[in-house]
This record gives sequence, structure tokens and C-alpha cells, in this order.
Amino acid sequence: MTAPPGLQAEDRPDFERALHQALRMAEIREALRRNGATGDADIQRLRSQALVESEAIATAAAPEYAAYLRQRTAAAMSPSTAPVTHALSASAAPSTAGAPSPAAGVRGLLPALAVLAPALAGVSAAAFLLLGGLLKLFHSQRELAGALLTAGLTSATIAAVTLAAGVACLLATAVRHRTSAPDQHPRSQRHPYPYPSHVGRRDDAAVATARDAWLRALLHRGILPFLRDRLKMSQKPSRINQKSEKGST
Repeated sequence: MTAPPGLQAEDRPDFERALHQALRMAEIREALRRNGATGDADIQRLRSQALVESEAIATAAAPEYAAYLRQRTAAAMSPSTAPVTHALSASAAPSTAGAPSPAAGVRGLLPALAVLAPALAGVSAAAFLLLGGLLKLFHSQRELAGALLTAGLTSATIAAVTLAAGVACLLATAVRHRTSAPDQHPRSQRHPYPYPSHVGRRDDAAVATARDAWLRALLHRGILPFLRDRLKMSQKPSRINQKSEKGST
């Protein structure tokens, strides 16, 4: 036969919580009152005795504790292939995401055109109007000046139209990004992350079930019987003292 597993350090807080729960039960409180031990010092003494004998108390729930340790170890080891699959998917992602689609290229050119077209048209309009105004001062170049002024006005009109179209395009792009931005995070927020990263959802439920079974067995088969025995042992001297006092009277 294999020896029962000893209480591990990370499980001692669970033992102390179960002990605290037992000391607050009505049965134990009533037994303490019958013994005349109603102060906190008596409760702390009983608690200290249970902590000293924690290993012996835990052996009463050894089968459940062994099952709990097996479930916990299996849960920690089972998703060992998850990082591999994640790495494979991550390495395969750049091959598809690295090649931009033609539609994405066109969408990327539109903001650049929205900025460059009004700027070029505005510069051309300023140059044509300036040259046309200068040439208009010379009587021999009035026809060329008129053509330049017409070209300048046309360029100014084109600059105004493209500027309005560019502003509308930028506003539409901003609105589209604003409406699609909230969808980037809710996928990770819809399902909070209640499970440890190394434990799967099913495995974590199995570990919780095994832990609850161990704590119930520890409370009812280990801690409560120990406390009852200690309280009975403390009752015997008090009864003997009462009998001796009656005999002396």
C-alpha cells in the first residue's frame, strides 16, 4: 500500500478555512458552552491543537485528497499541446495576412489622393492666376494672360471640389473606424477569464468538484471528530471535579 499523501503547503489555507468553519458550527459552540469554555482563548487553544495535528486530521480524508491532487495534476498537464497549436496558427497567420488584397490597396490610396489632389490643384491655380495677372499688365500678352487666368480659375474650382470630396472621404473613414472599433475588444470581454491559463474549462470544473469533495470529507470525517474528541477529553476532568466537590460536601 502507498502512504497517504501529506497535506501540501498550498492546501493549508483550505484546511484553516475548514477549521474556522467547524469552530463556528452550533454543535461545537454548544459543546464549548457546556464545558464552560466560552472565551476566545478557549477557541484559539482548540484551533491551535487542530493545527498541530493537521497531518493526522487530513489522513481521515486521504482518498478524497489523493483524488483532488490527481485532478489538479492532470489539469495542469493536459493542455500541454495548446501552445504548440497556438504557435502553429500564429506562424500560419502571416502567410495569409501578409499579402494585401487589391481592395485594401485602393482603399489605402484614397486618403492620399484626397490630400494630394486639392493641394496640387491649389498650387496650380495660384501659379496660373499669378502669371495671368502679371502678363495682363502687358498689352501684347493679353490673350495668353486670359488663358492663364481661365486655367487658374478652373484649377481653383477643381481644388475646391476635390477638397470637399477629400473632407467627405476622411469623415466617412473616421465614422467607419469609430463604428468598427468597439468590436475589437468585446470578444475578449464577453467571456471573462475565470480559469487559469494552464487549466481548461472542463478540467477546472473537475478540479473544483474534487476540491469540494475533499473539503467536505475533511470537515465531517477529520476536523469535526477531532474537535469532538478534544471537547470530550476536556469534559472528563470537569465532571471528576464536580463529583469530588459533591463528595466533600
